[in-house]
Amino acid sequence: MSDQHTKRDEPQFYNVRELDWEADADSALTHGIDVRTLSVDSNSGSKTSMLRVPPGWQHSHDASDATAELFVFEGDVALNGESVGAGGYLFVPKGSGTSDLRSTRGAQAVLFFNPDMPIPDGAELNATRLWQEPWIDIEGIPALHGLMFKSLRKPDVTEGDLHGGPGGLLRVASLPAGFADANEHVHDCWEELIFIGGDLLMPPRGRIARGTYLGNPGGFYHAPMTTQAGSLMLVQTLAPTNQIPRPYPDGKLIVDGYRDWGSFLAETEQTDWDGLPDFTERIPVGA
Repeated sequence: MSDQHTKRDEPQFYNVRELDWEADADSALTHGIDVRTLSVDSNSGSKTSMLRVPPGWQHSHDASDATAELFVFEGDVALNGESVGAGGYLFVPKGSGTSDLRSTRGAQAVLFFNPDMPIPDGAELNATRLWQEPWIDIEGIPALHGLMFKSLRKPDVTEGDLHGGPGGLLRVASLPAGFADANEHVHDCWEELIFIGGDLLMPPRGRIARGTYLGNPGGFYHAPMTTQAGSLMLVQTLAPTNQIPRPYPDGKLIVDGYRDWGSFLAETEQTDWDGLPDFTERIPVGA
């Protein structure tokens, strides 16, 4: 896959697991670690990467250049002696000095590296676990009724027209089984999503599964969306985020048809739109 997939000014739809691992030498934090580069802002130096950390790794990290956040998919990573496992989150704000990072068993983790991200005064190092954070119901967006999320990057405004803090948001969002929004929508800022599990249909892209990456530039309309069995995803923006909807042609036919067509038995696979049936030909539920 070419580097076109890393561009944040173009819509992206690919599977992270199809990318090659490469040795990285761009920054001290990832020097010598195998990485998959997911997205890059060439102007700010902001970068999102998947890391494959070897067992016994350790690094003395100087946070003078950027804010670094790690979300652990498997294995363990410790920040100044506080170790987290799968679902763990580490926050190292810019200007927080030198920290000790290490892994005993090795890990795969996503690194969000943001040089220009605004952070509140007095921001401190933080290590937490997904299961320790409360679920929050979405507020202010009726079409997303049923969606819940856990805030990782804080502060995080969780209701009203604009969600997230000054530096945007980093959340794990959960869509319940049968969720559907028949409209498409747009944000003012760039958004990226990494799917942790479940299924999601998003025309005209396709069916989304574990490992799918979506990049949505500001001003790019995307969705509708629906899931049969539910979906779990990691979401980042770098500015407070709005959501402006508009109707999508045959949106209700598509989301009803997909929910009626899918299987609770089959393993979900990422599939391009052209490889899926015409869901508008199915009789929608309640018709």
